Amino acid sequence: MKQPRIHISWYITADIIGSLFTWWLFYYLRTIIYHYPLTVPAGFYLGAFLYTVGWLSLHLLSGAYEGIYQKTKITEFIRTLLVTLIGSLVLLFFFILKNPQENNIYYYKEFFCLLVPVFFVTLFIRFVLLNIALKQLAAKKVSFNALLIGTGKTAGKFWRSFDETNKNSGYVITSFLNTNGNKDLQLPGEIRRYNNLPELKSIIRNDTIEEVIITVEKNERELLVKILQQLSDTDVNIKITPDAVDIISGAVQTSDVMGIPLIDVHSGLLPSWQKNLKRFVDLFISILAAVLLSPLLIYTAVRTALSSKGRILFRQERIGYKGKPFIIYKFRSMVEDAEKNGPMLSSEEDERITKWGRVMRKWRLDELPQLWNIMKGEMSLVGPRPERKFYVDQIVEQHSEYKYLFKVKPGLTSWGMVKFGYASSVEEMIQRMPFDLMYVENVSLLLDLRIMILTMATILKGKGK
Repeated sequence: MKQPRIHISWYITADIIGSLFTWWLFYYLRTIIYHYPLTVPAGFYLGAFLYTVGWLSLHLLSGAYEGIYQKTKITEFIRTLLVTLIGSLVLLFFFILKNPQENNIYYYKEFFCLLVPVFFVTLFIRFVLLNIALKQLAAKKVSFNALLIGTGKTAGKFWRSFDETNKNSGYVITSFLNTNGNKDLQLPGEIRRYNNLPELKSIIRNDTIEEVIITVEKNERELLVKILQQLSDTDVNIKITPDAVDIISGAVQTSDVMGIPLIDVHSGLLPSWQKNLKRFVDLFISILAAVLLSPLLIYTAVRTALSSKGRILFRQERIGYKGKPFIIYKFRSMVEDAEKNGPMLSSEEDERITKWGRVMRKWRLDELPQLWNIMKGEMSLVGPRPERKFYVDQIVEQHSEYKYLFKVKPGLTSWGMVKFGYASSVEEMIQRMPFDLMYVENVSLLLDLRIMILTMATILKGKGK
């Protein structure tokens, strides 16, 4: 059943209208401060556009457009206050630096003429949309299917607590996966029941599951690891009962979700503002690099075309974020139809690599077309290098923890790439894996910066392989 969920476009449209209104109001209040008639000055419309884009960017970075149905009025109030305060301060210093005066009292008056309207208009928008969301949840017009995983004993105990506290959260336990085959279950009859753990992914897909709650016993460590490995490349939120907190210590963040204490599994994930800032940096640098390096891109494309017969760009399917396939782009560094006999990894002595291809690989020029993958959001500047399904399946068969790499977007460069460069065998991919796993578990903007610096050092020294 299609649900009338609030779409992100509602927030964006409302913020655009609010920004344009406060921009006009700001100009009106300035006429009162400076005692001159209300007119439309030069640059008014350009300023309105830049002003609106600026506020939308700040709201996006703050995570205002995420988790719409998990928001509270307190968090919305605090977030709105911080964002409007930061944005208004930026504009204040911009005007002061642009037109310095001996007495800046008028600038401070303008600051409050901007801050107060923006804060209250934005807060009004947030509260209106939040009230709509809360009413939808209370009326059961919007709900989120949850899958409960555990033994009959723990599941029954959890259900009783859940049923007592889950009034207006929107989460509905629609399915239960029994991990020990115990048939003595104290669960409502309408809940779908399963007993086969290997079917976990198909259950999530067929029952449209958005939330997975794991309630295994504290001593069932191996079982929890198996469950988390299966869930590592699925697009669902994962929560476990507090008894299991020591099993994944350092990789979780506790919260009070659905009215009862649960542990959010956020292994390998950044806070919303850092995740959005990372995406902003990816977009900014990839677009800037494409513009600044356009002469090099054209030169490389021409040299590739002249080096041997075949296409300039090499397209290949790789496995990316959440285990989803995507098409990666590279400048062709091998002869055409290099894999006509099936998938083959390359090595430094590989005869299929063209003379120009070796030069490109040494300086990593062949990877430049992946700037387009980054712009599209399929990749990031930093993240584990994506591999083909043919090799992913081989690695997972030996090391199932490899699936944890799918918790973040693949990258143009990675910790593993800095250490090993191109992998010429499945064994080298496995050797590279621990570094990428450490990246996933410790991902941060600072770590991204360090990896990019090391990558640039490798490229400038011509040590790529």
